[in-house]
Order: sequence, then structure tokens, then C-alpha cells
Amino acid sequence: MNTSPDFLARAAEFSQSIPGGEAAFTAVLFILVLSILIFVHEWGHYLAARSVGIRVDVFSIGFGRKLFGWTDKNNTLWKVGWLPFGGYVQMFGQEDLQATRKSKQVGHFMSKSVWQRAWVIIAGPLANLVFGFLLLVAIMLTGEHRLKPEVGEVLPDMPAVNILQSNDLVQAINGTPVEDWDALLNVVSDSAGQKLTFTILRNNTPQNVEITPETKSFTDLLGDSHTVGRIGIAPSYNTFVTTHPPLQAVGRAAARTWQLTSLTVLSLYKLAIGAIPADNLTGPLGIANLTGQTAASGLFALMMFMTVITINLCIVNLFPLPILDGGHLVFLTYEKIRGQPLGAGAQEWLYRIGLACIVCLALFATTNDIRRMGLFSHTPEEESATPTGTP
Repeated sequence: MNTSPDFLARAAEFSQSIPGGEAAFTAVLFILVLSILIFVHEWGHYLAARSVGIRVDVFSIGFGRKLFGWTDKNNTLWKVGWLPFGGYVQMFGQEDLQATRKSKQVGHFMSKSVWQRAWVIIAGPLANLVFGFLLLVAIMLTGEHRLKPEVGEVLPDMPAVNILQSNDLVQAINGTPVEDWDALLNVVSDSAGQKLTFTILRNNTPQNVEITPETKSFTDLLGDSHTVGRIGIAPSYNTFVTTHPPLQAVGRAAARTWQLTSLTVLSLYKLAIGAIPADNLTGPLGIANLTGQTAASGLFALMMFMTVITINLCIVNLFPLPILDGGHLVFLTYEKIRGQPLGAGAQEWLYRIGLACIVCLALFATTNDIRRMGLFSHTPEEESATPTGTP
């Protein structure tokens, strides 16, 4: 990359020079990132509860025995538990959302209408989504890192061989300026069989070359088949930084939030129906490993990673599975239709089933992480993959 490393990238690099430092750096950063995203989620529940007059007894980041905490003027205990992988907001009378009788007590969870309780539940995932949007706004305002349309490698037996060279900078195609690598990829992909005139900068000298993309078919990570144009070049991975004025930054952040949310929903749907192999599912170990890897690229990469994870948390929490927010919304829908909550016994069994499903899914995903990371072998597993984003 052509940008100088920031403090986070330098910290990651320094940790690699200390025995065990890289693992410690990854673990600390993962816990920090996870705690921030959990705080955002629970903060959404907390604010919504306070907005409708529900008393909040405990706001906890982490589970188990309290490491430290304090009680505020509203008698809410704010604490950090010793087990950092989660968090919760305990509301008066909520009892893990298994309360089944109306109450007239002031501040009681069951004293509120179905719509008010639904607002409290949905506010957690909504907070994650809003946080992702705000992260993207910050990125657009302070400097969006984009790939240069610069050739890093020319692949053999492809149309660009003997025409383009490493370090060629593509400035325009058919006279239309090319802003970044994505723009280059889009033009080439849409131009199979059509002769294109590339204006390139080579050794500080502009020149024009002609290349006709050949037709290629491939299946993407979502299991969809595509027929596109390809000329056989890979990016140099050099970047440039673009800042945007406030209104444009908000617009680009909104568009990117929608893009990431749609992609997340589509990916999870295809994973559920088996269109995407379940081996692609990533668990806590894999996410922790990715956190360390992205941090090595700097703060921008980590912020983008956090954006993806917080949007995933929003969508996953809305799954209609007992123990998740989506499951609670299903219970409230039942209560609205029937005029009374689902019985305590039924709720208890559904929660047990939901918890069992979550545990099984976490174990399966962790097994995938271990296999991919090669933790049970002498050398890390090497997986071959077709490079993505190579026109």
C-alpha cells in the first residue's frame, strides 16, 4: 500500500516482534471490538427501555461475576463481567423475556404494551445498524481507502499478456476516466468481446493500448453463476485516500450500508438453504483471527471490518430463533394475535431448544475455524482459491 501505516498497523507490527505478542494483540483487540459492538447493541435496548418508562436494573458487558461496576442515580448497575463474550440489559420484571402476566407496577416490563416492548427489543439490532452507518460516515469524512486502478500482475494466457505490464496505471477506458479498481473491474466485466482502448500511464508516459476482454464464466461465493469479460490482470493493492464533503459522505455511507445489509441477508439466506457450503461459516475463533489480520492493515481496515460485523449482528439477532431478539418478536406477535402471552412452560422449552441450536451452531463454526487455521496440524492448512476482483 502506498499509504504510511497508522498507529494500529504499527502496533500490530510491533506485536509480531515479541514472543506470543501477536496472539495477545489479536485477543485484546478482539475483546475490545466485541465489547464495543455488544455495548452498542445493549445501549439500544437500554435507551428504548428508558424511552417507554421501563426500569433498567442491570447493564452488563460480559457475563459472570462482576469485575467492576457502579450504580447510577437511576439505580441501574453498570458492570463488566469476567467472561467478555456477550452482554445483557436486565429490565425490571423482564426475567429474560419469559414474563407471562401483565403488571401494574411502575417501570415493570410487562406493564407496557406489546408495541412498546417490541420497540425495546428491536432497538438493539437497530443500534448495531445505525452504528455501522455512522462508522461508514466517519470513514467517508476522514478518508476512504480505495484501490488504485494499477496493474500488479498480468496473468498468463489472457488478453492483457504482452500489452499491459506491472505498475501500469489505467487512467481511462474508451476515453472515460477510471477512478479506482472497482470502476476498472466493472467496465471490463461488462465488455466481453468488445475492443476497449485503455489509456495507461507507464513510466510517467501516457499511452493508449487496445484489449478485447474474453468471455469467462465463474461461480461466486454466493453460489451464483456469472458470465463476464476478463483480460487477466490483478491489482497492485496500492491505495489512495479520498475524503468526501458531509452530504456526499452521508449519501455514500447510506448506499454502502444498504449494500452490505442486502449482501448479508442474501448470504445468510443462501447459507440456510445450502446454496453456500456450511464450511464457509465462521465462528468466534475465525472472527478473532480476522480482527488481528485487518488491524495489521490499519485503522481504516478495522473500521470496515467492524462495520461488516455490526451489520451481521443486526441481521442475525433478528432471526426468529428463541433466545435471539427475533425470537422475542415472534413471542410478542403471538401475544398480539392471541391476546395473551405464550405460557411460561412453552417459552422455557423453546428457549432451551434455541440455546441448543446456538451452541451447536457455535461448535460447528468453531470446528470450521480450527480446520481453516490448521490448529490441529503441524502446518497451517493451505487452501487454493481463485483470486477475486481480477478482471
